[in-house]
Amino acid sequence: MRRVAFIGLMLIGFAGAGCPGSDPDFSQPTVDADTPVPDAAFETGTGVPTPLNITNWNVKNLYNTVRDSPEVAQADEIILSATEYQAKLSGIAKVLNDLKSDVVVLQEVENKNVVKDLAAAAGRFPHQHITTGNDPRGIDIAILSDHPFGPVLSHKDEFFQSSSDPTRNFKFARDVLEAHLSFNGRHVVLLGVHWKSGTDPDSQLKRLAEAEQTRRIGTQVKFADPSAMVVMLGDFNDVPGSPPMVALGGAAPLEFLSATENVPPNERWSVTFGGAKLFDDQILDATALSLTDRVFNTSVVIQHGAEVDAVADHDPVRVTYQVK
Repeated sequence: MRRVAFIGLMLIGFAGAGCPGSDPDFSQPTVDADTPVPDAAFETGTGVPTPLNITNWNVKNLYNTVRDSPEVAQADEIILSATEYQAKLSGIAKVLNDLKSDVVVLQEVENKNVVKDLAAAAGRFPHQHITTGNDPRGIDIAILSDHPFGPVLSHKDEFFQSSSDPTRNFKFARDVLEAHLSFNGRHVVLLGVHWKSGTDPDSQLKRLAEAEQTRRIGTQVKFADPSAMVVMLGDFNDVPGSPPMVALGGAAPLEFLSATENVPPNERWSVTFGGAKLFDDQILDATALSLTDRVFNTSVVIQHGAEVDAVADHDPVRVTYQVK
């Protein structure tokens, strides 16, 4: 079986120049110092389909009861009461357990202390990671997993432009959390995002730039390891068919396709804004025409209801991949 060492992934995948769909004008991603880098190389899958439940959820201001994020201005750090905090942790944990989530990417989480508390409340997810991103309120992207993951990369310090206005430089509003896992022998890469919100022209321009840069990252990962299962997920703050989502998806021979396209239209939404039901929270995966078939099928749940509404203003999206 073809093996792909992580060091090769780093050298090839993030060199910039020469990669399809990439530009050489952005800085190297950062491997967090506390992230384990496995000795074993990634390899192709076993050929036996094994289910992997991946959940994406914006959990809305998941702060704790103390001031423990010194990078956040005091006026911006929300302090919950013990009762509020435990109710939020318990509610989120119950939803994740009901969804039988194996790997979870969450947006709007304060810090590693909160991640540990959530894992304890769920009684699961021994493998955890969170980066300190660029949001001034300290609402960051976290990953919790029942399965060990290896390198986790941060893209928060990259500078990039939008194709519609190359005179402007941008950074990600929060980060792109790039987590590498090995599941059933297959190299799985999660790109967790939380793009800029807003309908003003400047916000729209930044969101388009974020979309194009996220696609570059995903394209580079696939270029380095064409057999990798690459999943983009998060709160995109935009809807299917919008310019950022079209730019993210791209075209053949490498498309990032929504795993939720077959969900009935009346159920295909994740947040209500101004009385409208919008689908801002997505899970997309990559395929290529060189493959005779996609190597994973999906089943999708977008969880609506009172239990979700009690703890967040977005609804979780769970996809079950049959990984082989």
